[in-house]
Amino acid sequence: MNSNIFENSYLKVFLDELGHLRISQKHGGVVVIPECNGKYALIQHSRNGNVLIEFPRGFIEKGESHVEGGERELKEELSLNSLNSYVLGELVTDSGLIADNIQAIVCKVEEPFQLSLQSSEGIRGCCFYTYDEIISLIKEDKIKDNFTLASLMLLQARNKNL
Repeated sequence: MNSNIFENSYLKVFLDELGHLRISQKHGGVVVIPECNGKYALIQHSRNGNVLIEFPRGFIEKGESHVEGGERELKEELSLNSLNSYVLGELVTDSGLIADNIQAIVCKVEEPFQLSLQSSEGIRGCCFYTYDEIISLIKEDKIKDNFTLASLMLLQARNKNL
């Protein structure tokens, strides 16, 4: 029998029938890969006292598809609209702890003239980088976010031009 510890509109934390701590996402999540003219947007996001360089991401809302959730997150976090969006692939956070439903989404965007960042959510900046520039950031230990690293690997595996 499961024992609930915490629950909100996005997730539930509980002990499973073996007494193991588990986290279950209710609707899933999305990692957004904004792409413009061969460059990809990475945000500087303040989380728990650290500023991380990462792709935008968030939970999807009840009734949203992953693409709809990705486009909404793109609009909320960067005030950008997607011209064309598609699912790149599925990501699993930690199969031993978390039951999730996360998809990486590529959103093609127009050249942004001015970004309006969602500072209330900790977003401190945004820059567009080439794939090679992102690889350099990884080599310099400037990108540590597992969602960003995994999404970039999916992008590389599915794009013959990288």
